Amino acid sequence: MKLKHVLLEVYCENNTSHPPLCCKDGIGNPGYHCLSENCPNVSYTYAPHELAYAGEFGVVPDSRAWIGFGGDMFPDDKNENKEVELKELWERICRQKIQEAYEEYMDKKKEM
Repeated sequence: MKLKHVLLEVYCENNTSHPPLCCKDGIGNPGYHCLSENCPNVSYTYAPHELAYAGEFGVVPDSRAWIGFGGDMFPDDKNENKEVELKELWERICRQKIQEAYEEYMDKKKEM
């Protein structure tokens, strides 16, 4: 069996007051259940260049638990080549921080 983690942004597009039967967490609270139940009100898109912590059920709990490449991270001069370089830098830093988080966790685990 092959494994791949996929980071998606999931949206609830239900504008009615009557949620469909598959609506486990209420209107406006999309999750895996929307995808697995093929909810007619769900839509999603990919989440490129993002770093996130997912909780117990693989859902990012709040906006303080993720960050994506965007906004003030883009080059001021709209230079596409510079943007590619900055995204490569972002990837290197993210991968390094993931490894550092693991190592810090393991060190603190030993102290407990």
